[in-house]
Amino acid sequence: MAQMNLEAGLRSLRESLRQMKALLAWEQLKKAESRPHQSPAFCIYDPTETDLRNEYSFFLSTLVQIHHLLNDSTINIPAAKREALRLRLAKVEQEMNSLDLHQRFCIQ
Repeated sequence: MAQMNLEAGLRSLRESLRQMKALLAWEQLKKAESRPHQSPAFCIYDPTETDLRNEYSFFLSTLVQIHHLLNDSTINIPAAKREALRLRLAKVEQEMNSLDLHQRFCIQ
């Protein structure tokens, strides 16, 4: 059961990471297309910042839960499987860290 939850959690992390990358790409496009010397013809509501913050929060929360499950020795997961899950988690975590969102959203 825990293995299924861990697999689902890792899938959620990968999807969350994909969503954050899409939001960052949209933000970059918006900045590239902006013309600071001209006022915009119209302003539209853009929830990109809020969506990105929410996705980042979801990612961190899920990450902590998965780490907790992997470090819980009372859960019966074979050592090889546990290590494989840890490696997959580390890869996703490293990819997330490369986005440098912690500097953007964490209080200094």
